[in-house]
Amino acid sequence: MQPSKKLKSIFFLIVFLLVVVPVASAQISDRTGFKENFVIEAGGYDFTVDLISNFNVENIEFSSEDKRLTFYINSRLENNLAEIQIPINLINGNFTFILNDQEILPIVKKNEKISFITLEFQGNGKHKLDIIGTTYLPEFSEIAHLILALSLFALIFQLKIKKLSFDNYSFSKD
Repeated sequence: MQPSKKLKSIFFLIVFLLVVVPVASAQISDRTGFKENFVIEAGGYDFTVDLISNFNVENIEFSSEDKRLTFYINSRLENNLAEIQIPINLINGNFTFILNDQEILPIVKKNEKISFITLEFQGNGKHKLDIIGTTYLPEFSEIAHLILALSLFALIFQLKIKKLSFDNYSFSKD
């Protein structure tokens, strides 16, 4: 092998080791997120809670009585970040956020369909996050069919009464 080819090979190997290997073995950024979808069954309906985070959610629970979503988190990073989308038909209102028995104040934005929550916290290991709402809209949806049926019955009843009173009224020719 000629000396210039040998030098080129060594130069290429050094560049490869300096550029490619560190990039391939670098730690993933704390800001990298993984998307998870959780389907919550409540009041006979399915609601999808979307989560993009740099930590793992091992389990999620929903309590309709408490209007609470609970996330069981396991993180390998010190700086944790999450974006959570909760349908307003699942829970809504003024939220309270409890992380490891301490109230926290994440950023909450809402539209007519979802609450969008941006949450940051410190500490690796296991964490418990409770999101507590003040309203649970399927409470009404469970009796909506009954209210609709009663309204329809009342309307039909009212129309029958008006028809009977109109039929009893006679027109006379003089």
